[in-house]
Parts: sequence; C-alpha cells; structure tokens
Amino acid sequence: MNGTTDNSKSKLLRRGFAAFAAASALLLADGCADIRQAIDDALGGWTKEYTRTYSREIGAMMGPRYDSLALEGRGIRIGVLDAGFGSLRSDPRTQGLRIIDYRDFTTGDTTGFFRDPMEHGRQVCMNIGGRMGSDTLLGLAPASEFCLAKIDLPDREPRSEEVRMMQGIEWLLDKGVDLITCSISYTTFDDFDGYTPGQLDGRSSRISRFLDSILRAHPQLLFIQCAGNEGNKPWRHIGFPGDVREAVTVGAVDWDGQTRREYSSTGWPEAGYIKPDVVVSDSPRGTSFSTPVIAGLCAAMLQYNRVERSTLIAALHASGSRAATPDCEVGYGIPQLDRLVELLAPTGASDSAGSKTDTTNQTINNLK
Repeated sequence: MNGTTDNSKSKLLRRGFAAFAAASALLLADGCADIRQAIDDALGGWTKEYTRTYSREIGAMMGPRYDSLALEGRGIRIGVLDAGFGSLRSDPRTQGLRIIDYRDFTTGDTTGFFRDPMEHGRQVCMNIGGRMGSDTLLGLAPASEFCLAKIDLPDREPRSEEVRMMQGIEWLLDKGVDLITCSISYTTFDDFDGYTPGQLDGRSSRISRFLDSILRAHPQLLFIQCAGNEGNKPWRHIGFPGDVREAVTVGAVDWDGQTRREYSSTGWPEAGYIKPDVVVSDSPRGTSFSTPVIAGLCAAMLQYNRVERSTLIAALHASGSRAATPDCEVGYGIPQLDRLVELLAPTGASDSAGSKTDTTNQTINNLK
C-alpha cells in the first residue's frame, strides 16, 4: 500500500476513535439508549474537497462535474407543504431565502406565521436551500423562490388533513411553482382507520387519487414526497400520497449510504413499481429531512435543463447508486450528481467541465 492510503486510513481511524469517545460521553451524560444515534451525531461534519463546502448528506451525492456548474436553483419556484415555519426569517441559515408568498391552511391567520412554535418547516427549507456564508451549502437550491403552505396540525391527525393538503397543492399551483415538496404523509387518522397497506397502489386513498390527477394534468410539475417514518412500526410501508407512481418518493439511509434507516418506510411490494424512488442520508433524522435534500437537487437540475417530470425521474433512477438493483428498501439508491449532469445535459451543449453532450437526451429517452 502507498503512503497516501495508509495516511487516509490513519486519519479515518483517528476520526472513528474520536467519534466513539464523543458518543460515549453523550451516552454517559444523557443516558442515551440509541448508541448509533449518538455515534451519527458525533461523526457529523462537512464535505470540503470541492470548490464549495457541502453538508454531509449532499456530499454523499456530490462530484466535481456538478460542483463546477455552481447550480443554485435559480429561476425555479418551489412550493413547500409542511407543519410550521417558525424562526425561518430569523435563522441566519434560512433568512436569505426568497419567500414569495405563504399561507396557513390550519387557521387562516398568517399574523405569526414565522413565530410559529413548530419549526419543522424551517428545517425542511434549510435542507432545500439553506446556506452559511457564500460558499457553504446546506441545500442545493439557495437561489430558488419559495411559497410556503402550513397544512398540518401538530397535535392531532384528523382525516381533514387530506383536504388541507389538496387545498395547499391547488394554492401552490396558482402560485406557479415548478415543484412541490411535502414532508408530511398519511397512514391512518384519529377519526378514520379505513386505509391499509394493501391500498398503496397510487389510486385508492383520497389524497393519492387527487395527486395522481394533478400530475397527469401537469407533466412539468415535480412532486417530492417523504416516504414516512413507519419502517419500524406495524404499518412499516410508505404513507399516502407517496404511493403515487409519478411522485418522487424519498427514503433515508444510514451514513454508510447503503443501509435503510430502520424507521424509513419501505415500498409496497405488490404495487408493480419501485418505491421509494431514491434515498439520501437525513439530518436531523427522519425522511422529512432527506426529502428536501432531493427537492433542492431537483430545483438545481431544473435550472440546468427544464425537462419534463418523466425525464427527470428517469434520470434520478438511472443515476442512483442502486440503479442496477433497485428494491423496496432503498429504491434506486442515492443519486450520483455527476451521472445526473451527464444524463440531463442539454442536447448539443458542453457543460463547464468540457464534456460533450450531443447524445445525452437520446440516452435518457431510452431509459423512460
């Protein structure tokens, strides 16, 4: 072995021991029952080998070719369906986001919209387009425009939540969004338990039928949906409307990039198509926070080339780390950004890395 390899291994070992020591301290101090969570938290970190610094979950997808393009989702309007956007305008990592409009579908009152005690939506927006300074990205779409819709009640789950999601989607369409990201999914409700995993076919639940009809009517619209966190619960499988075939359903994997997080919901094996579509690591933990990472990526790729939804989904699948062996655990895997750039490069153009792209569109058309 050469010296570089030995040095890298030495650094990795030192980092591993440091992480273990930090995790042990957390366990002793807090009585933490989940040692893997503590080790994950201790590892943390950033990807710094490119022209910009990226969050660790983005770093797992990154490559030099994508990095050289300096994409930021410019010219793309993103709709966010979530549970509350408290502190979004005061958090330095999100206060620079361009908020075009916002609406509360739970109360109708937007007076304290950004003082909401629920900050779930702030973290979602951070993972779409947050940044620290000019060259550290927490999300891949810091230059996009945002429309925000609060649709979820934090303390209960009535079936009327489906209706609020429908209303939110219609409102966002009226605002001219290019993509919608949703970190809320449904299985059973406080006042209705009629859904079963066997109905995860993209057309049985009320919200899935609605979303399917919307996507059929809008072939350019992207809908990025969390898989849900039922993977270690009795339901186990994805929530609605993540079963809609043309939605991009996102799960979560451990930091090894291969193992499904135990809570990340799995696809329904009888559906006839693969769900989740793709996965990425999540920080904080939960598919709520892996999903916006992919939403930011999709906005950046639409800036690069405004293709139809079917083309972008086919490219996401083909660029995945598990493209050759997709399954209901991790879908097509983690998108690899250099491969995605190659697949979606505009016909007859060259990207800033100097690569020829005159046959790329035909290549991706053959995958659909």
